[in-house]
Amino acid sequence: MDIIKVIGIGLVGAIAALLLRHARSEYAPMAVIAAGIVILIITLSALSDVIVAFEEIVDKTGLNRALFSSLLKIIGIGYLTEYSVSLCNDLDCASIGKKISLAGKITIFLTAMPIVTSLIKAISALIS
Repeated sequence: MDIIKVIGIGLVGAIAALLLRHARSEYAPMAVIAAGIVILIITLSALSDVIVAFEEIVDKTGLNRALFSSLLKIIGIGYLTEYSVSLCNDLDCASIGKKISLAGKITIFLTAMPIVTSLIKAISALIS
């Protein structure tokens, strides 16, 4: 990932939003959203290489693929939730952001249940 691109897009988006707030305030949120989407696309495309590398590690070590999949989902849910909450805060919709945050936490909890169950089984096997 080229961090210079991300920084440049972020700064251009922020400056555009600042200028639009004074000239045409209704367009300022669109500049923020557009810059955020472009940054998200750049970041996600770079992340795919990391996911492939971790999948190779899972295949070589024989770890449970379902648990690894759950872990990746949890990380993804956390990042997307944080991104969405930040976007809501930027758009002065903190109340909606808090609800998204709560939904993200509940979704992470539910997604983590197979990992917790597996951990409890492993601990029980060690104790027995």
